[in-house]
Order: sequence, then structure tokens, then C-alpha cells
Amino acid sequence: MPRITPAHRLARREQIARAAVEQFAQHGIHSTSMANIIRASGLSSGAIYTHFESKAEIIAFVAQGTFDAMFSGVEVASQLSPPPAPDELLSMITARIRGAPFPVGLLVQVWAEAVTNPVVRETVNAVYHRAFEVLEGYAERWLRDAHGPGAGVAPEAAAGLAGRMISQFYARILQLSLIDNYDPDSLGIAEELIEGDATP
Repeated sequence: MPRITPAHRLARREQIARAAVEQFAQHGIHSTSMANIIRASGLSSGAIYTHFESKAEIIAFVAQGTFDAMFSGVEVASQLSPPPAPDELLSMITARIRGAPFPVGLLVQVWAEAVTNPVVRETVNAVYHRAFEVLEGYAERWLRDAHGPGAGVAPEAAAGLAGRMISQFYARILQLSLIDNYDPDSLGIAEELIEGDATP
């Protein structure tokens, strides 16, 4: 039997994930069965179960890849000198959400699945903590730059700004999914919320 390379395995998993996303977008996650995914993928059930033990594992894989794609580039942007302002960075993330090749509501469905499915919940938590880590590093650099050379930044200040930003990011996903003609850029990080976040 020929050896399956890591690259081939990843390509096959991504093929299955694309088929799953297509079915999730068409029928909703809850109503999509493994049989739907198998048919859409063009693979045998044996091939599917070689790569994923369950629909929950496919959902987790899709969620991880989706959020990784949205945040790819955020870390790079946060390293710019000067770093973009919080609203600019949020607009960048929002643009990635809007440009995603699937309905934004799919992300909300993943969250709903995570409420009762521990496999999906574990991934959703991992994604949140990774996003928070990226934004906290950004917040520390931005606060230091915003308050000038030599300014100190309290760790809790960077964590606080990162928390507000990720809350806005998640809120934008929800509102883009549910509210017709919603303009996410009409709501930014209020200046008074970041005032005094740096400490001398």
C-alpha cells in the first residue's frame, strides 16, 4: 500500500472541508449529515473516515482554518511602525470576514454547535485564546507608540484593549450575520475607552 504523505493527507482533509462548508452553507450545520458531506466530496465513506472520525471533527477543522485565514496578516500588520490604530485593524479583520468564500453566518453556526459539542468547543476556545494573544501583543505595541517614546504600558491595559477588540470582532461577525445593511465601521473603539491605558 503506497505511503500517504503529510501533504497528500492535508490536501484530502481540505477537499473534505470544502465539501462540508458547501453543505453547511446550503443546509446549515445541524441539518448536514455525514452522508451529505460524503456525496459532496466525491470520496468514499472509508476515505472520509480515514481523515475525520466525525462531523464534529470536520466542523472543528473548518473553524480552525477559517479563523486562521482571517487573522493571517493581522500579526504582520501589528508589527508595522507605527502600528495601525485599533479601528484600522478591526476594519482589516472585518474586510477579511466580508471577503470570506462562505456566508458569515456559518461562523455563528459553529459557535452554536460549540455550546453542546465538546470537540467543537475545544477548537472554538483555542481559536479565541490565539486571537487574544495576537491582539494583546498588538495592543501593547500600539499603546506604547500612541503615548510616545519612553511610555510604559501596564499589562492589564494591553489585555483590556485586546479584550475590547476581540469583543468587537465577535460582535461584528454576529451583526453581519443577522442585521441587513449593517455597517460595522460605524462603531469603533471609543477614544475614552483607551484613554490613559498607558502608564508612565
